Amino acid sequence: MPEAAAWAQRELDRIVNDYHLDMLEHDGYLVTQGCDRSDHPHAPPDPTNTQILKAVSALLVESSNSTDVSYHSTQAYYSIYSTLRKNHPGLMLEICNDGGRMVDFGSAAHGDYFSITDTYDPISNRRAFFDASHVLPPAMLEAYVEKWPVPRIENFRYMLRSGMMGWLTIMLDTTTWTAEQHNVAKAEFELYRSTLRPFIRDAELYHISSRPDGAHWDSMEYFDPVRNEGVVFAFRGSIENQDRHTFLLEGVRRGTEYQLHFQDQSSPDKKVTGRELLEQGLSVALPVPNSSELVFVKEIAP
Repeated sequence: MPEAAAWAQRELDRIVNDYHLDMLEHDGYLVTQGCDRSDHPHAPPDPTNTQILKAVSALLVESSNSTDVSYHSTQAYYSIYSTLRKNHPGLMLEICNDGGRMVDFGSAAHGDYFSITDTYDPISNRRAFFDASHVLPPAMLEAYVEKWPVPRIENFRYMLRSGMMGWLTIMLDTTTWTAEQHNVAKAEFELYRSTLRPFIRDAELYHISSRPDGAHWDSMEYFDPVRNEGVVFAFRGSIENQDRHTFLLEGVRRGTEYQLHFQDQSSPDKKVTGRELLEQGLSVALPVPNSSELVFVKEIAP
């Protein structure tokens, strides 16, 4: 109802001002799913078809007017965000609504980036990114990297890189890392800042594998047609005896020669043609399950 929206607007403005916020995350079920009031702007409920359901922390109303209730609630939510942006133009707005399920164009028009899933293991992060990146800019898609079993350093890189294809956030106690893990993380984060983020911001994104399932290989490719270079994120799944896979690339030019650089030196660097990458593919070999490789593809100047 308008009074509730006005209260939420005042409270948000107060919180931002009083605490000098640079970033505000909205997390929770912000769109009302039902209402039994007949004096609100939405359509009235049907008294013969109304249920009161007990949820984890609240009571939910289900009736024939539920869709209209949600519509008015959503419009109020957008209005609050728009006013917040107008009043605080430097404020960064993170959207984390409905457990990462509310990844929609309306929210994208009012916020800066999305937390795309509330489950943070490597396969969940890659699967959520695979899905959301079909329709939204990769730079808007945030993945939280959480603690996950990493018996080998290859598994540690795999964990980090599963959250590095878009907006990366680390959500774990880094003081528990070994010296080796600290050194690897430092190198990975520097590579992310200096090399991967320009691709995430400017390059075309290609889904060059099936949706990740954690068992088989999966991959995503960034390729910048302006610079004529890109990077392939390759992930090996958990299945034993599948230590090699070939991915057909996209975006490269058939008549151009490219230099391949394997970041972890899983294979020797080599020169190939665009035709080979398009028709024969890029072969990646990883001996350890749940491991990864970054393969950089760069035009060789004629």
